Amino acid sequence: MASRLFYLFFISLSLFSVSPPAQAATLDEVKQAIAEAEALRATEFAPAHLHAAKQSLNQAQDLLIQKAGNNQVLGLLDQAAGEAAAASRTSQEFTQNFSSLVESRDRLQLAGDEYMRDDLAERSEKEFSGVVNAAESGHMKKARKEAVNARRTFNAAQVVAAREQFVRPIAKSISQARKNKGREYAPKAFNKASAMQKKVKGLIQSDPDAQTQAYALYQQGYKSAQHAFRVANLGTQMNKKPQLLEGWVDANDARMVILANTLGIQLDRSQSPEVQLSMLKQAIEDMQSEHKAQLADADKQSRELSEKLAKYQGDMASMEGELSVMAEMRRKLQLKREAEAKIKRLTKLFSPDDVEILLTPDADVIFRMKTLNFRSGSAVIPTQTYALLDNAIKSIEIFPKRSVRIEGHTDFMGGNGYNQVLSERRANAVKGYLHQNMPEFTNTLNAVGHGEEKPIANNETAAGRTKNRRIDIILVAPPAVAESNEQ
Repeated sequence: MASRLFYLFFISLSLFSVSPPAQAATLDEVKQAIAEAEALRATEFAPAHLHAAKQSLNQAQDLLIQKAGNNQVLGLLDQAAGEAAAASRTSQEFTQNFSSLVESRDRLQLAGDEYMRDDLAERSEKEFSGVVNAAESGHMKKARKEAVNARRTFNAAQVVAAREQFVRPIAKSISQARKNKGREYAPKAFNKASAMQKKVKGLIQSDPDAQTQAYALYQQGYKSAQHAFRVANLGTQMNKKPQLLEGWVDANDARMVILANTLGIQLDRSQSPEVQLSMLKQAIEDMQSEHKAQLADADKQSRELSEKLAKYQGDMASMEGELSVMAEMRRKLQLKREAEAKIKRLTKLFSPDDVEILLTPDADVIFRMKTLNFRSGSAVIPTQTYALLDNAIKSIEIFPKRSVRIEGHTDFMGGNGYNQVLSERRANAVKGYLHQNMPEFTNTLNAVGHGEEKPIANNETAAGRTKNRRIDIILVAPPAVAESNEQ
């Protein structure tokens, strides 16, 4: 924690303008302070302070090479340390005072260059630099005024980028479906795709920051358009070659037979698809009922045995407490076994480099989102991690009886209060994404921030800090009063 103490010391020095420290900063300490400022995005939010810190450091290094006077070198190192601390503080204050502007800019940049319009991107960056320069110079009134104009330009650029990213793919798929007579062969899917396209376009225009909501609508529209295209393509082929219909029915029947054999039932090809589906559903329900009955019998036998033990040993009060503990241990063991079986299925959804799946002693399942990395000072979910969160949603759906808790964590860069608020904002951003993309989820969905209080790696290294800046999605084991069977 030496570097952390040094960092906090120079933050206080820049804040309160106390006299220089008795012990001057070392070369390594200055380099560490500059690295910490860069980690807080001082290059973007406090470029003048950062430049001054690096300039003083370079001068000190040159004097060391020249073997100049020690006092001059120490003075330059102190200057560099003070400027680095000021860069960190200024960067942190900028992300707090202009959070909406910073995140609007982040959304645009994270969308990707292919979606940006060059003139708007260039103009918005120029206006953003004006806000940064004014804020760093202490002209906050001017900075806030210029931030309004910059925000407006970023919003215009976001609208253009979001149209390219979310509206155009739906439009292209609708066009493909239309060419294959999708409106005739798949009117339901075709009309839904058209409605979603209009809805996404309207949302983007009214609220350019609603990126995750736009993505959720885009997914619905794009999937509907693709479905209309596939159905229309199949219909067109069968219209030209009616004999293809028999092959399609045979292939579908074969898939149903495979599922039926797995469930231990036989299907009659003369039965309608509705009847076959009803039989499959009934077989699954029977398996679930049988499983529940087995658990109930086991619980009954356990209770009977417990009663006999209590009767023969004579100490009912003591035994009830012990048996209650034993019953809870058994319940959690059953939950863990069920969770382990489901986790095996989930390994196909995630790369271990992206997500670490953990099972706690209390049978909670934790999805540690290792590659869901936010930019410093920002709670904007990177678009490239949407697919990762979509797979997390599929995982949540496999555990339908569990509540979900999203935990946000930061590294130790910045103050405790700053990190606490930032972790809460990030957790709520992920909660919003999950809520928008699984609206039928009826269980509890909570978000909580832990700031820097629960590190899982060494905060003294860049790699460790990256690991600590994380989101954990926790599927909480149902309590004893709830149904423990999650099948």
